[in-house]
Amino acid sequence: MSNRTIAIIGASGKIGSAFSKGLAKSNYRLLLFDYDTKNLKLLAEEIKRSSPSADVEYMNCATEASWEADIIIPDIPAGGEKELAKKIEPFTNRKIVMRFLSANETETLQSLLPGASVAKIFNPAGAVGLNDFPSEPAELQIMTDDVETGEICSEILRVAGYHPVILKNSYNNLNIYQSKINTMETTKWSIDAIHSEIHFKVRHLLVSWVTGSFKNFDATVETEGEDISTAKVRFTADINSISTNNDQRDAHLKTNDFFDAENHPQLIFQSDSFEKTGVENYKLKGTLTIRGISKKIILNVEYGGITKDPWGNTRTGFSLTGKINRKDFGVNFSMVSETGGILLGEDVNINANVEFVKQVAVAAKAA
Repeated sequence: MSNRTIAIIGASGKIGSAFSKGLAKSNYRLLLFDYDTKNLKLLAEEIKRSSPSADVEYMNCATEASWEADIIIPDIPAGGEKELAKKIEPFTNRKIVMRFLSANETETLQSLLPGASVAKIFNPAGAVGLNDFPSEPAELQIMTDDVETGEICSEILRVAGYHPVILKNSYNNLNIYQSKINTMETTKWSIDAIHSEIHFKVRHLLVSWVTGSFKNFDATVETEGEDISTAKVRFTADINSISTNNDQRDAHLKTNDFFDAENHPQLIFQSDSFEKTGVENYKLKGTLTIRGISKKIILNVEYGGITKDPWGNTRTGFSLTGKINRKDFGVNFSMVSETGGILLGEDVNINANVEFVKQVAVAAKAA
C-alpha cells in the first residue's frame, strides 16, 4: 500500500489540513487540491518543514488538478458532491472515496459514482479535523460493504491519528449513527455586546461616506457541540438605537423616509446556512428583514477561533462584511444636490465584529 496516491480535495480546510498533516509521515504520495492556492502552498510548506521526506504536491482545483489518484478524501461543503463527481467520474475504476458526512447531508457520492468504492466516514463526536492531532485518537466510523476498502480506510485513518471502527453498510447501523447525531447537544452562544460592534456606511454625494451603527442589538448562535460549521445565527437590532453621530440625521433615519421605526422597530437577520470557503472563511447566507421586507443576503465571515477567557468562559468571534441595496428593502429616499449629484448612495456596506460566550448546553434534540 505504500505506493498508493491519496488526493485530498479541499486540503486547506479543517478536515483536509488535519489529514494532510497526519498522513505526511506515511509512505503515501499526497496530492493536495484546493481553490485557495495561497493557503494550500502554506500548508505544503508546513508539511515539508515538519516532514522533509514527505512526497507532497499541491494543485489548484480549477486549473491544474489531476484526479488520477487511488484514494480521494474530499473536504467539500454539502452540495458540492455533483461537481466533484463530474471531475473524478472518468477515473472511478476501483477508486476509493473516503467521504466525510455531516448530519445535514442528504446524498452521497456512492449514488453519483457507481464505479467507485465509496466509504462513508462518520464522527460521533462531531469534531473531525478540529484538532490536527488529538491527545487521544478520535473514533471515526467507516461504513462500507467492501472488506478491502474497509481495511484500506482503516489503515489511512490510523496513520492520520484516528481510531477506525468498521461498520457494515446497513440500515441498522445507519440508524444507530443517526440517533447519535440527532441526540447531540445543541450549544447556545450569546453575544457579548460590550466586545461587539455593528457598523454600516453609505455614500454621501458620491465623494465621501456616512457611517452609522446600532447601539442596541442582540444575537445568538446555536451549534452542534462546538462545531462552528453547524452554526445557526439570529440577529436583531433596535432601529431606535441607530447612531450616525448627528441627532438630526438619526431622527430622519427613523422616519418613513428610511427605516420607519414606528411601524418596524427591528432589523432582523436569520441564517439559512454557514458554508466553509477557506481555512477560516465562511459564507453566511440568510434572510434580512428591514421595514417588514425580507430578502436573501450573503455575508462574508472570517472566523476568529475558540478560546478561554481568564474566568474560564469559552468564547468565539467573527468578523462579517457584506453589501445590500437599500432600495431592495423599501428605503427609497432620494434627493439631488444643487449641482445635480445624488445625495445618498443606494449600496450600503455592512461591517461587524462580534464576540460570543458559550452558554450551558440546552436540551438535546429528540432522536
